Amino acid sequence: MKLPLSVYFITQDEEARLPESLAKVAGWVDEIIVVDSGSTDKTKDIAEEAGARFVHHEWEGFACQKAYAASLCRNDWVLDLDADEVLSDALVANIKALFSRPIAPDVAGFRMRWVLSPPLPGHPFRHDKTKKILRLYNRNRAVIKAEKDSNNDRPQVRVGRVLDLEGDVLHRTLISLEQMERKYCQLSTEQARFIANRGRSISGARLFVEFPLKFLKYYLLHKQILNGWFGLSVSITAANRNFMRLAKAKELQLLEQLERKQ
Repeated sequence: MKLPLSVYFITQDEEARLPESLAKVAGWVDEIIVVDSGSTDKTKDIAEEAGARFVHHEWEGFACQKAYAASLCRNDWVLDLDADEVLSDALVANIKALFSRPIAPDVAGFRMRWVLSPPLPGHPFRHDKTKKILRLYNRNRAVIKAEKDSNNDRPQVRVGRVLDLEGDVLHRTLISLEQMERKYCQLSTEQARFIANRGRSISGARLFVEFPLKFLKYYLLHKQILNGWFGLSVSITAANRNFMRLAKAKELQLLEQLERKQ
């Protein structure tokens, strides 16, 4: 029997990574929703072959896309996954066990361990960063706020408890440095709009220290130094994304001030 659970994805040109993620959920969940913002590759064919409902929705930002995808689900319990995230076998087994008995009515959702993982065996990317994330939740008790240009696409609990569920979500974050750079360029632009719209003040001193501090965070604290030249490249690219979100926001604020003066 399929579980009374909907899984939703947001995608654009994810033919390389979506198949592995879909394969882990197809066949045992009641519904798979794929909300796509304009793929030109085989993403649509891959989704439909896996039995997913494929819906086009123009890009409005991460939070808006995920909120829209969740709204299309027919089940109260939903699992929020990205195309580059793969459920471990242990997590699949634990989700199935969870739904084999009634879930307490005061439970809003379940956290699971999120682990950065190399996209392919032998790839030079290594990372020991892990964290707990809320991805399995009841839509009556938690919701993603549809704020335009916001990258805060995590469910916000309105009422109820959040419990931990054993097992990993493997994040295949990298295909290549080129892909990472494109992704971070888009992300920094959206973050900049959100920061500028909030009227957040950005000082010159903050801009001056942002890149070196974030570089040291990724290179030393996240241990990218152990990845040699590749870790150095990842650290520079990630630090630049943090810097550019602030620089772009400051530029947007300056342009808005000039427009008001005219």
